Amino acid sequence: MLTKDRSLPFQTIDQLKWDLGLPYHYHDSLALHHPDKFCLIRFPDDRLGLKLRIWDDQLAVSQLQRKAPQKELEHGCLKFPVGFTRGFGLKRKSMVWLEEWQKLPYTSPYVDPSCLDVRTDVSEKRIVGVFHELLHLTLEKMTERKNVSNLRTSLRLPQKFTKVFERHPGVFYISKKCDTQTVVLREGYDRGELQEKHPLVYVRVKYARLMKRGFLERSMGLHKKSEETVEEEGIINNHQRLYG
Repeated sequence: MLTKDRSLPFQTIDQLKWDLGLPYHYHDSLALHHPDKFCLIRFPDDRLGLKLRIWDDQLAVSQLQRKAPQKELEHGCLKFPVGFTRGFGLKRKSMVWLEEWQKLPYTSPYVDPSCLDVRTDVSEKRIVGVFHELLHLTLEKMTERKNVSNLRTSLRLPQKFTKVFERHPGVFYISKKCDTQTVVLREGYDRGELQEKHPLVYVRVKYARLMKRGFLERSMGLHKKSEETVEEEGIINNHQRLYG
């Protein structure tokens, strides 16, 4: 619903598949099990993709709109939650600009932005709103920066749109861990802890812990000892059945 034609090629969706928690065979399962909502399409460049059949106004409400105070909704000037790490030095001039920027009209990411001048701060606020909503849709409120590189046309964004990540460090955080740039939604975390955890997140965490435990035990030789013990017990049991 965020995209221009309510459609995306599989190549683009695949980059976000893990972050959105989509099933492995979503290419077929979504259209197969929900034919009233999705259908498979072929783009002019011969790529296959997925298209949303119907538009639901009740779903076309951003997370910011859902949580905004009634007064802000009436004026249409919604403010983004902003937070900075301890010791982050924001110049007074930047603080004044941020306060004024927050008072600008908010454009829903589900609304056609063709009437906006891409050179204005209002347009920039719309771009921030698009990624604020997109990151809210992810399970862990983050995604690799490269995953959004192919979304410019689909999301109706201007050139060099990713600059908003650096220009708004109070809304987004760029992690460079393991030489990978990851865009993180600040409000999704409190002291490094994900605030709203989808059930699938718990499953992934549990699986990761089991894998880590397995690797640790294998490195300590515990698996080998266990296998040898089972083998020895099997030999003893067979011997007892034969000669006991």
